[in-house]
Amino acid sequence: MSLRRRQIIKYAGMLGLGVGASNLLPGFSIPSRAALPLTMQLDWKFNVQFAGLLMADHLGLYQDSGLAISLKPWESGMVVPDEVAENPMVIGCAEQNLILSAQANGAPIRAVASMFQASPLALMSLPKSGINTLADLVGKKVGVHVDGLQVMELVQGVSNLAPGDIEVVEIPYENKNDLLMSGEFAAIQCYAVDEPIGFKASSGIEPAILNLSDYGYEAYAQVIFAHADLLASEPDVVKQFLKATFEGWQKVLDDIPAGAQVIVDHYVETESKYNDLNYQIDSLKLISDYMLMNIEAEALGTIEMERWMLMAQRFVDYNIIDAAPELGLSYVPGFWPES
Repeated sequence: MSLRRRQIIKYAGMLGLGVGASNLLPGFSIPSRAALPLTMQLDWKFNVQFAGLLMADHLGLYQDSGLAISLKPWESGMVVPDEVAENPMVIGCAEQNLILSAQANGAPIRAVASMFQASPLALMSLPKSGINTLADLVGKKVGVHVDGLQVMELVQGVSNLAPGDIEVVEIPYENKNDLLMSGEFAAIQCYAVDEPIGFKASSGIEPAILNLSDYGYEAYAQVIFAHADLLASEPDVVKQFLKATFEGWQKVLDDIPAGAQVIVDHYVETESKYNDLNYQIDSLKLISDYMLMNIEAEALGTIEMERWMLMAQRFVDYNIIDAAPELGLSYVPGFWPES
């Protein structure tokens, strides 16, 4: 039974009807090809990190494509791959390592496209420190979050540095900028499309950035993925969703200030730190660099299979995931761009 058929049965059941009961009520009918209601579960709050999806929603691109898409921001404690694995009616986005980890544990989810061609995971330092390369951190102390501990092992290993060459210490998110400003740490972990902007706004100092993608962490980020059942049952729906999504992204990238304005005016929460137009414009400019890194504009959103599996093996080598899933159980080509 297809997902669409199961969804219709569920809808009829919610009304207390059998699947044939629509014929018993005047004026009630279930369209044979009604828009399949899907949720796009984001892995963070509404801001320009998801500008293409929000623009597609704002302009009605999903609706014009015959889709019924609800965009949902992240909630505290949510693990997006788990949400998708448990509900085929949910599409998600997450970092490559989180998707691979869930797949290694048997989650029936598959990647189909990637919004970012590289991860914005980075280290930021004070410009006066003279830190320009990873090797400049040898013998120094670096503060990272729990998700950055094994990543630092990976980038050191790929860069032929021993694990102890750089002193890596776990730090909390709270007050981490103070740890950098005080000189206690030579560098701290950051998300390069967002946190350096906030650091400059609060301190007046533009930090130096070391992109970990330059040192072996060549993972995709903001990867779009879906349940295997949805991909098998409704491939055209997923393709239309991706087409509208990247059309939204293209419109945003064509006019970044206007795109940021739409997001701030219509989607960002009033009390959010993202309710700052200049902040969102600056962030979107950085995001555009990650979306188009080493690719032409027409390749927006694509995944290179060899690099996908290269990173899967590196994640295994550095204990970030337990096992590398088979390619066919991890990434499914042909959804974007359409084959």
